[in-house]
Amino acid sequence: MKIFYLITKSETGGAQTHIYQLSKHLISNGHQVAMMSYPGGWQKGGWLEKEIVNMGGTFYPNNFLSNDINPIKDWLAIIKIKKAIKDFNPDLISCHSSKAGFLGRIAIRNKIPTVFTAHGWGFTQGTSWERRFLVPLEMIASCFCSKIICVSENDNQLAIKHKIAPAQKIITIHNGVEIGEDFVFNYNKFKILPIKIVFVGRFAIPKDQLMFLKAFLQLPFNVKQKVAVIFVGDGPERSKAESFIKQNSLDKQIQITGDIPRSKVFEILADSNIFVLISGWEGFPRTILEAMSFGLPIISSDVGGAKEAVGEKNGFLIKPDDITTLTKRLEQLILNPDLMIQMGQYSRQRAEEEFSLERMIEKTVALYQEILTLKK
Repeated sequence: MKIFYLITKSETGGAQTHIYQLSKHLISNGHQVAMMSYPGGWQKGGWLEKEIVNMGGTFYPNNFLSNDINPIKDWLAIIKIKKAIKDFNPDLISCHSSKAGFLGRIAIRNKIPTVFTAHGWGFTQGTSWERRFLVPLEMIASCFCSKIICVSENDNQLAIKHKIAPAQKIITIHNGVEIGEDFVFNYNKFKILPIKIVFVGRFAIPKDQLMFLKAFLQLPFNVKQKVAVIFVGDGPERSKAESFIKQNSLDKQIQITGDIPRSKVFEILADSNIFVLISGWEGFPRTILEAMSFGLPIISSDVGGAKEAVGEKNGFLIKPDDITTLTKRLEQLILNPDLMIQMGQYSRQRAEEEFSLERMIEKTVALYQEILTLKK
């Protein structure tokens, strides 16, 4: 197969990791892969474009791809998409992210079999009402693809509710994560101070690192002193978090790593005790699954498909703006190592049974092959 991936940006992120995982599998099994996105990314360049090239794929830059609404740039982006498709001549096109997903489907019009993967609808629960204009656009774009993959059942049902496409055109394939066979559950780390809390996510909307910091500040002094916090990520909202940390003299307890290689992220997860992800909205957070694979209890906003991975056995779900409950749940875990161990063990078990990378890849590649078979 020759697969062409299209995504708006190539910076680090859940959708980009999804493409990376699929591309690595396809290329290692003799298939050809190309990818188009805006070149580079947040400050330090495009992680995904570098990975695609390093693994032997082809990268097509498109300087006109952006999340802004600009008819002239959008038209120029479509022209570049068509040129790249003509040059690569793929068997199947896989579109990701709202903007590139829309432009790609409009440009190709399913003349080459096209799949769109929704990593979280732009009009999902928690977004502003203005984003409802995306519903008719997605309805139009859905006419020009063979299948829509939703990475959570929540997104699948949301698409059906808004009549984005007929139910038979939509399929749920949950994100998958690497499950290290050499993983050994470390009971001792949950009983050694400091308790390490990790928050992995870009410093940008919808992530709400500032809410976590406010909740952390409300912890009793004797509880707060037991904790070290690591924020993994970078982005335009980082300076606000840094100012809050400095103003409240939290510098010695809280670290911000910026963008770091995935291998380093995994090292931090393996050494941590609690995973937190507070967001205003989400599709199906991959970082939660990665934390589960390392046996961590989870505290997450109850948004998008989070409830499909996090339940009372492996963590806590809270309302996006509920600082009081977040503080309470943090304190509950920090003071109870046995509860952290119990929840962490169930996280690991559930990741193995329901969210393995092999499971996601098998279902996705099978869908590609089914679509190509139907074309013939």
